[in-house]
Amino acid sequence: MTVVHKIATYIKVGCLLHLITLAELVIIYILLNIFRLGAWMLEHDTVLRFFILLPVLWAPIFPQLDARSRFQDYKMVKDYFYLYDFDVRVVKHFAKSRCQRDAVLVAAKEMGLGAHCQTYFKYSGYRWYHLLPDIIFEKPVILLSRGFYKKIFFAKTYHAKIDYMAAPVKASALHAIQVKAA
Repeated sequence: MTVVHKIATYIKVGCLLHLITLAELVIIYILLNIFRLGAWMLEHDTVLRFFILLPVLWAPIFPQLDARSRFQDYKMVKDYFYLYDFDVRVVKHFAKSRCQRDAVLVAAKEMGLGAHCQTYFKYSGYRWYHLLPDIIFEKPVILLSRGFYKKIFFAKTYHAKIDYMAAPVKASALHAIQVKAA
């Protein structure tokens, strides 16, 4: 996988998260420049004012941590699809979060299984506007647990087991390429 392809895939996998980061950066720009919060922060009680603004300044970091974790999911699912083809049990595990669904969908499309994946998500009742993870509605107290944030923001680095540049094209991916060309 070339660096350019890796960056493009990273952007595709976390598209929504990158848009959220950009929106947060625009909001920070507006707060700092238009409302002159930078000057306000330096007037009096600088330390106190810095701690008041700290959550605003840290906000763009969290979507990027989430995007990195979803990229790890993407690599893992892509390896699984290559080795074992489409399996509802695997996709179901990642279906409960919009960001994870996006990561799985990118991996499925690259392996020629995008239609299967989209059909499963649609059949399961997920639409474009289902943004928040299901667990937040099922057990809102999960937002107070350390494990939730560790899973969302600090997923372990997954090293792909397959070199896709050297690996032979799978029959399902070859079929998708032929259908797209036709």
